[in-house]
Amino acid sequence: APLLLDIMSDDIHPINQSNQQYNEQDSYKLAAQTDNLIIEYLITPNSSTAELDVTFLLKNQTSSIIDHIDIHVIDSMSSKLLNTTSANRISFTTISLFPRSQNYIHIYFAINAISFSQNLKTTLSYTINGSNKDEKDSIEFKLNLPCSQYLRKKPMNSNAFADLMSSGTLTCQSHIDIPSSNQDFASRIKTICQSYRLTVVEQINSAASLYAETILGQPIAFLLKSTNSQTNISVDGKSTETHFLSNLMEEIKTSLK
Repeated sequence: APLLLDIMSDDIHPINQSNQQYNEQDSYKLAAQTDNLIIEYLITPNSSTAELDVTFLLKNQTSSIIDHIDIHVIDSMSSKLLNTTSANRISFTTISLFPRSQNYIHIYFAINAISFSQNLKTTLSYTINGSNKDEKDSIEFKLNLPCSQYLRKKPMNSNAFADLMSSGTLTCQSHIDIPSSNQDFASRIKTICQSYRLTVVEQINSAASLYAETILGQPIAFLLKSTNSQTNISVDGKSTETHFLSNLMEEIKTSLK
């Protein structure tokens, strides 16, 4: 299988193979919690523009109504909060949380650089409508934007993939080794694709080629090979952006230890 075995060389030959994809199963992560409120979040890249949609799931833990919800985020050089009602701030005047209920709010970021992960200082303020008086409260936390959140799914067939690999466009390379696991090779590929929005271009025996693009439109290509009695996995990555690729590979290595 020349495409799989020679993916990181310039001697690539197109192979006709049906494109294979896995459904992505994103899950909310805990951002912060107090006795009054639990904040979870989910980051979704825009499918066509350099923007991130951050969905917050707010869970009211009190027996009172929570309203006057307000979010303040400190921008970075790489990201800018959109649709603000004042400087770095968004007020959700129409959103209320009834006792022991939950609701969603969305904030959006324009992204102009993706080389490094970001931790944005965030403050969520709100009012608890008590029976005797209203109580104002706020929660401070860091909103984590890792490099993997700048990836979006991009299907590609094996012929187009081979053309890309032989074009010389992907000038940056990085390598990691993922240690053994109880999962077989196919299951680990599925897990990696679900976690990092990657698409399987081709999979033959114990080798697979994967693809995605960044929200800035930069291509990301991977070759995964099973080694050491089908347990360890060797990962070679190629892209056009050195720092992003290196940090993404380190993130993958850390999460799959």
